Amino acid sequence: MDKIDETLIRALQKNARTSLKDISKQINLSLPSTSERLRKLEQYGYINGYTALLDNHKLGKSLTCFCTVVLKEQSYDSQKKFRQLIQQIPEIVECHYVTGEYEYIMKIITDSTKSLDALLQSFREDYNVIKTYTYTVLSTIKSHPGIQL
Repeated sequence: MDKIDETLIRALQKNARTSLKDISKQINLSLPSTSERLRKLEQYGYINGYTALLDNHKLGKSLTCFCTVVLKEQSYDSQKKFRQLIQQIPEIVECHYVTGEYEYIMKIITDSTKSLDALLQSFREDYNVIKTYTYTVLSTIKSHPGIQL
């Protein structure tokens, strides 16, 4: 990846709906060359997809929290089962396997404390979870979906 590719990616991170024509002007390349660079960035996995950023509050999902988790069992099968089950819960928008006192940290976006409580109860009952700790987000200071190049 060179500086031109980085500029192309920055333009897409700013607004993925920017036309190829406009991006080609920004990077001073022809439309076919820009299109080819974009195709290669996608092919080699630098760009994994495109998505719309939604407003959680307008969609009735006003509760965001981070939840740390410890499983009862540490076996490979237990970890695998937990990871598969997490994929099926739409309120869990991120899940990371981490070092430290807890095994996983998850970002959960839901509509209420009632739905959060139900989710946490199901963790304890159905998901082999022995310990959770939940941090409720009061306000978001910075949220950026992309990485800095």
